[in-house]
Amino acid sequence: MAQYDPPQPMWKRNVAGILDFLLVFLVGGYALSKLPGNVPGAAPNFGPHTNTTQLFSIGGWPVLILLVLIIAYFVVLGRTGGTVFQRLFGMKRAK
Repeated sequence: MAQYDPPQPMWKRNVAGILDFLLVFLVGGYALSKLPGNVPGAAPNFGPHTNTTQLFSIGGWPVLILLVLIIAYFVVLGRTGGTVFQRLFGMKRAK
């Protein structure tokens, strides 16, 4: 578990982690969905009057690549001074 100097409140650590995950998931998922050869899945049909919005659709190998990107994001940036939202919230790691 990371040690912070000064100690940070639990809510701040949790919010930073959730926002970091969403950042990597949404940006990485959108970027991987635009790769050539990615076949988007069919949107579900909920009837004639339902509008569905898909942010992105990925399947197969891009899902595994996205999982590796998420893990690498937290590992690499966690060792080099903190993730994007940890830095934005001013959370400094203890040495």
